[in-house]
Amino acid sequence: MTGRKEQREEFFAGMGVPERTEFIPDEFQKEAVRLSTGGHDTLVVAPTGSGKTFIATQAIEATLELGLRAVYTTPLKALSNTKFTEFKARFEPKYRVGLLTGDRKIEGDAHVVVATTEIYRNELYRGDGRFSLVVLDEVHFIGDQQRGPVWEEAIILTPLSATLLMLSASISNSKEIAEWISHVRGKSCEIVTKTERPVALRYGFIHPDLGIVPLETKDQKVNRDVIHYYGEGRRENRRRRR
Repeated sequence: MTGRKEQREEFFAGMGVPERTEFIPDEFQKEAVRLSTGGHDTLVVAPTGSGKTFIATQAIEATLELGLRAVYTTPLKALSNTKFTEFKARFEPKYRVGLLTGDRKIEGDAHVVVATTEIYRNELYRGDGRFSLVVLDEVHFIGDQQRGPVWEEAIILTPLSATLLMLSASISNSKEIAEWISHVRGKSCEIVTKTERPVALRYGFIHPDLGIVPLETKDQKVNRDVIHYYGEGRRENRRRRR
């Protein structure tokens, strides 16, 4: 049986900062950029780390070069703040970048605005939000019981003159959602998907004594250290109850 040291070495093998190489867009990225810059509402479903942000930045840049405005929405204030910083580094000083969240309002009339989805929806209620490109990140929130209506309203209220670019890593019924969007907006919604993960998932367990250990062995059995930990825990609980 493989020892702990070997298991940990195999688990962490290959992790770290990759070497710099020439960036070559994937075909799904090219297709999504082509559709969105061509004025087609586009739903992109691709795994985390596959390059959905590249699609958004390319579409935003193309919009700005035409002298038009773009908005990038996220479900979280923290994520909006991160994107704001990222876009300032990318687009300024040539184009102004603004931020609209519940806590911060910076240059709401900028060329590209980063906002939480709720704030963008509120802007639409007031008749504002005159953007030619609307990027809805994490659009799978449309299925959230509490917050889903915000995404629905944002999609329904966005002017037909604007192009929707919707990004998600976890939509399983993309065809159904695209059909609904086409119905409520009266224009077709294209779907671009990628199923292959560029970065493999590794499942680990944080052990209080051993640190991070792989959850499973090569033969897909639960790591004996994990089994031992929970076995000891159960026995300790039984002793305390006595």
